[in-house]
Amino acid sequence: EGTPLVVPGWGGEGMDMKTLVGPYCNPDHRGLAEALAHYYSLPMFTLAGASDSKMVDQQAGIEAALTMMVDALAGGNIVHDLGYLESGLSGSLAQLVICNEIVGWIESFVKGIEINDETLALDLIDEIGPDGQFLDTDHTRRHFRARWYPDLLDRDDYKGWLTKGGKSLAERAAERVEEILAEHQPEALPEHVAQKIEAIVRRAEERVGGWE
Repeated sequence: EGTPLVVPGWGGEGMDMKTLVGPYCNPDHRGLAEALAHYYSLPMFTLAGASDSKMVDQQAGIEAALTMMVDALAGGNIVHDLGYLESGLSGSLAQLVICNEIVGWIESFVKGIEINDETLALDLIDEIGPDGQFLDTDHTRRHFRARWYPDLLDRDDYKGWLTKGGKSLAERAAERVEEILAEHQPEALPEHVAQKIEAIVRRAEERVGGWE
């Protein structure tokens, strides 16, 4: 049932010879397992969005973003470990919501830009000319919502940022976590979906002998 084999996208990096820690975010072999999985037409279980940092800081953001971008370009099927810190020994909900922001950025990037007569709007460009502006045109109103807009990343000017509290990304992410925990109402899994999942689990347990 399903695939009998899933290729892991990590494990070949080896330990850091200065610390003897197995790093989660080494660049040396990243993408190789994905290439092998695609070559053999096997599903790919990748590791991205994690960090070797011990806290939600610049290192955590850099490593999460780079690994997620590489996995997106390499074409992994399942991406695991978003929000993990300390080389997989701990995790952070704030880091997880930051990773969600990165996912949105990457999804917009890999989707690309639609190029056609409507999106190029060459007639409108000719009409407006080099000294005009496009903010109040119907074309802008039709298309500006198609662009990606961040929830956490700050794009305001300095005064606007100060007016909103002058908070760092880590602080804004921590506040977002509290909002989600306080307000979010998860949707129940549809009963027919739950039954199908339970049936798959039962068949797997019969095949391998169940869990002790």
